Amino acid sequence: MAEKQQAVLIVNTQSRRGQEWFEKTKETLEAQGMELLSHYAVRDASRVPQLTKQAIEQQVPLVIVGGGDGTLSAVVRYFVNSNSVMGVMPLGTGNQFARDLGIVADVESACRVLIEGRVAAVDVGVAGNDYFLNVATIGLTTLIAESLTKESKRRLGRFAYAAAVIKAVRQMHRFQATITTDAGTQTVETVQIVIGNGRFHAGPFPLSPDANITDGILIVYALTASTRWELLQFVLSLPGGRHVGLESVPTFRAKSGMIETLPSQDVIMDGEVVFRTPLKFGLAPKALRVMVPQDFAG
Repeated sequence: MAEKQQAVLIVNTQSRRGQEWFEKTKETLEAQGMELLSHYAVRDASRVPQLTKQAIEQQVPLVIVGGGDGTLSAVVRYFVNSNSVMGVMPLGTGNQFARDLGIVADVESACRVLIEGRVAAVDVGVAGNDYFLNVATIGLTTLIAESLTKESKRRLGRFAYAAAVIKAVRQMHRFQATITTDAGTQTVETVQIVIGNGRFHAGPFPLSPDANITDGILIVYALTASTRWELLQFVLSLPGGRHVGLESVPTFRAKSGMIETLPSQDVIMDGEVVFRTPLKFGLAPKALRVMVPQDFAG
């Protein structure tokens, strides 16, 4: 008789679908033969990192974390160089990291990946002394994050992002940024800087046409648009990742670098304000082991 796969399930029930999906996830996994050593429906999101760290220290083979990108990003540091594999249950509004892995945001599909999928090693970004899964951003996204309240995300779902972007564009201001990578140094007047790991950002939009989460490269770009036409070009180019070819979007491919701004700006990692510039950034290639679908190609 095959030995049961052992795991711990930790779900942030403050995420958009957390409470609704917790019981269904637990029942589905156990019905498919997974042995849940422990399972937690966590109402206080600040407890998720503590419970994750505890499970990893106990060398649980698979630690399943349910929540949005902010929840997943808050625990990635504990998985890096550990003996535990991360399982992803996408319960947020954007579910950016799950999209990068090819995990569909519904219970049955996500559970199927946890039970029938395989382990893959993917890149994680480094910002200061911490890690991020998808993006670290400076500028416009600060205003977007301020408008994205829990209430608006629960009430409007993905449409909350559109409303937040419209509000942020009306309030945006330019700042000076000096971007240093191994390719050199460039100073720009910009409204936003994005440091991207993986394929997608801002929902379904590719960072670039060829970006992926296992290529060992970060995509760094600044939005310098100063006219409505340039902003419109940027928005229209996002779906195919073609924005990185625009004159108003200086783009760099890098493994590490530094960003300095005047004045100092907030840095947002995977949707959460973490610290302020200057920002030293880098990449930890294939440092995170995570469950992915069998057909995952990076």
